[in-house]
Amino acid sequence: MERYTHSNGTLPPVTPKPPAYELTRDPLFYSTVVFFTLLTTIVPGIMGQPNLMPALQALGLTVFSGIALRRGGVMAGVKMATLWLVAQAFFFLLLVWLLPLQAETTIHDGFIYRAGMIEWIYAGGTVPGSLQAAPLAHLGEIIGVVLGSLASVGLVGGWFLVKGVNLFSYGLGSLWRDIGTPFGILLGLAPWRLAQLAGYTGLFTLLMQPLLLNNWNPAHYLSTQRRLILISLALVIGGTIAELFLPGLWRTLFSPV
Repeated sequence: MERYTHSNGTLPPVTPKPPAYELTRDPLFYSTVVFFTLLTTIVPGIMGQPNLMPALQALGLTVFSGIALRRGGVMAGVKMATLWLVAQAFFFLLLVWLLPLQAETTIHDGFIYRAGMIEWIYAGGTVPGSLQAAPLAHLGEIIGVVLGSLASVGLVGGWFLVKGVNLFSYGLGSLWRDIGTPFGILLGLAPWRLAQLAGYTGLFTLLMQPLLLNNWNPAHYLSTQRRLILISLALVIGGTIAELFLPGLWRTLFSPV
């Protein structure tokens, strides 16, 4: 092949190729995700829609997590799901603080749940919505996240996951408003529930892959994603066990005098 040279006999400089574009490294992509999280939380929240809000949130969570997973791998999917859920929790917390009545209507039996939280703080007993108070609901949540994610490319599992995050933020915001001190925030940051939601996030991302990637070989996931599987299961199991013993100690440490 003929090579062209300058008149002085030297080869022309080679222009380096620009790096390949990676969607999961684009700040605009993540900004778009946060915007849609805001949109799907605040708009139906102001409208007081208890079913429309989690439906839109679950759809957004599933679509953006699936895009990140296909373009950047499983850890990109986990990071995307985590970003969505953290942003969702923050925006819903703002909704509870600024518009408590509208936020209450977006939670099924929101008034009863808030009253139960106040009763737990001042009188003890079981935490509303906890494993002791609602064992069937907890079992349904686990089944929904696991089988729902597996059977629907994550959409049904995402529904249970976003509802759990909304309820967590609602309890946190309600305690903050009702107590009026930082102790309300500390009480609401229930570590056992945080562990469960973190584990669900990992399972959601793992179990949406077989349909999304058309790969149903368990050996593939056990060999390439064993660490994520073990961490997710440990968080769910550890959080569930801690929920049996930790709420009483947590209340004793941080409840108002």
